[in-house]
Amino acid sequence: MSRSSAVAVAAIVVGMSANGAFANAPRLSQEDCTALVQLAIGAERIGLPTTGAQITSAEWQETRDHGSFCKVLGIISPVDPEAFEIRWEANLPEYWNEKMLQYGGGGYNGIIPEIRKTPTLGLPSLPSPLAQGYVTFGDDSGHERINANDASFARNDEALQNYAWMHIKKALDVVRVTAQSAYGTPVQRVYFQGGSTGGREGLTAAMRWPTDYDGVLSNYPTAWFMGLRLWGAALTQAIYPDGSAGWIPPELVAEIQTRSIARCDALDGIEDGLVSNIAECRAGAAQFIEDMRCSDGATETEACLTDEQIDRTIKVYHEGYTLPYALANGMTEYLGYNALEGVAMALGSQPDYAEPVQSGPHAHHAARAYEFFTYFVNQDGALDFGSFDIQNPGSYSDRLVALSEMIDATNPDLSAFADHGGKLILVHGTEDPSVSPLGVAKLYDAIVSEMGEDRTRAFMRFYLVPGLAHGSGSGTYGPAWNNLAALDAWVESGIPPAGEVAAATTEAMRGRTLPMCDYPAWPQYRGEGEVADAESYACVTD
Repeated sequence: MSRSSAVAVAAIVVGMSANGAFANAPRLSQEDCTALVQLAIGAERIGLPTTGAQITSAEWQETRDHGSFCKVLGIISPVDPEAFEIRWEANLPEYWNEKMLQYGGGGYNGIIPEIRKTPTLGLPSLPSPLAQGYVTFGDDSGHERINANDASFARNDEALQNYAWMHIKKALDVVRVTAQSAYGTPVQRVYFQGGSTGGREGLTAAMRWPTDYDGVLSNYPTAWFMGLRLWGAALTQAIYPDGSAGWIPPELVAEIQTRSIARCDALDGIEDGLVSNIAECRAGAAQFIEDMRCSDGATETEACLTDEQIDRTIKVYHEGYTLPYALANGMTEYLGYNALEGVAMALGSQPDYAEPVQSGPHAHHAARAYEFFTYFVNQDGALDFGSFDIQNPGSYSDRLVALSEMIDATNPDLSAFADHGGKLILVHGTEDPSVSPLGVAKLYDAIVSEMGEDRTRAFMRFYLVPGLAHGSGSGTYGPAWNNLAALDAWVESGIPPAGEVAAATTEAMRGRTLPMCDYPAWPQYRGEGEVADAESYACVTD
C-alpha cells in the first residue's frame, strides 16, 4: 500500500468506534430519514435554472456491507414543461464523515448510477464509500434511456444541456441541501468520481465549478466528446464507401491484434501478454503494417491488408484526424488508438452499411456517432450520416462548435480549481478501445503547457496505465487501486499520491501488482525478481 493510501486508511480506522460508527460524527436516525420527504427545495437553492426539486421517498436501510443509511430518491423539475425531470438518488449514512461523493454516469446516461459500489477502478476488497461515511449520490442526467445507444433525448434543448453539463451542478446543490438539512451541519468536502462519461463529468465539475469541488477521480474520460463522435463519422467514411472497401473482417482484425502483441510484448522487459512500452511499439507500427500489406495489388485476401484497408481504415483508427477548423478550446486534432499495439479494432461483423447503424453488425463507433449526429447535431433526425464529411461540415459548422462548447471538457486552464485547493487524479488505459488514450495524454500535456509542470503537479496526477481498457476490470490487466483514499489523503493532509500500486483483477493476471507510474513513465521489468510483484518494476520514460 502506498504512503498516501496508508495514511487515509489509518484515518478511517482511527475515526471509527468498535461498532463501525465514526467517533464524534454527525448521526442520522431513522426518524430523521423518513422526515426528509417533507423537505422543500426551492429553485432559489439550485445554482442553475429549474423549477425546484422534491424528495419522493426516504427509506431507512439496514445492510451488512454498507451499514445503516437513508436511501433518498427525488426529482429535479425542469423549466421547459417538455423536458424531462432529473431523477436522483442519495445515500445518507447513519454516521457521516461530513463528505459527499458524487458518482458520474456512462455513455448517454439515462439511468441513475450504482452509488453504493466501489469507486471506478477502486479496490473492491475495501469498504464502500458509503460504509466509510460518505454521502454518496448520482442522477440520470435528465432523461430515461431506451437502450445504451439512445440519444433521442437531445431533441429537447434543456435535456441536452442537462446531459452536457447542467445536471452535475443541479444534483450537487440539491443533495447538499438534503445532507445539511438531515445532519444539521455543513458539508466539509465534495468529491467526484467516474469513468468514461463520468470521467468527463468529473473534469467538467473541476472546470465549470472549481470552488464547489475539492477532489476529482476522472477515469478514461470522454473529455473531447465532440472529437470522439466526429472520429466515428470519419471511421464510417473510411470503412463503407466503394462497396465497404475499407472494412476488415473480424478474423483479420484478430490476426492484427495477435501479431501486434507478439512484436511488442518483450519491449517492457518481459513476455507476459502485457504491452507496456507503447511509445516504442508505436514507433514500429509503420513497418509492421507495411509487412501486412498485400503484394501485387491484391484486393481480396484473409492473410494480408489491401491498400484501402490500410490507407483508409487503419490510418483513421491508428492516427486519427486533423480538422481544418477549431472546436472549443482550439481543439483540432483527434489522435487515434493503439490499434497496432494490441487493441482490437471494433469494425463490426458485417461489411454492408445500413441505417440505423447498430453496434455489433456495424463498427461500434459508427453506431455511437450515428445516434449523436441524428439527435445532437440535427435534432429533427434528418441528416445524411452515411455521407457526412467532418472536414467540410457546411451548414453544420456552427452547430458543431456550439455543441463542443456545451459538452467538451478540454479547457487546459484549471487555475481556479488549483487555487481552491482542489486535487485531480486522471487515469487512462493504453488498451482503451473507446476513448483515445493518446488524446487524453494530449489534454494533460496541454494543461502542463498552460499552467506549468510544477503548478500542475501541485494539484494533478495523470497515470497512463498498461493493460487497462474501458471500465473497471477491463483489459489484459484490469488494474484496481486505492484511489479514493489517495485522493482524500491529498486533499486532507496534503500528501500527494506516491508509490501507488495497482492490483490485477483479470483472471489471467490475478495476483499480480504493478506500480502506478506518473505519465509519461511506464513500468519496466527490472530483469530480476518476482514477476507478479510491483517491486520488480521500475517506472521509466525511455
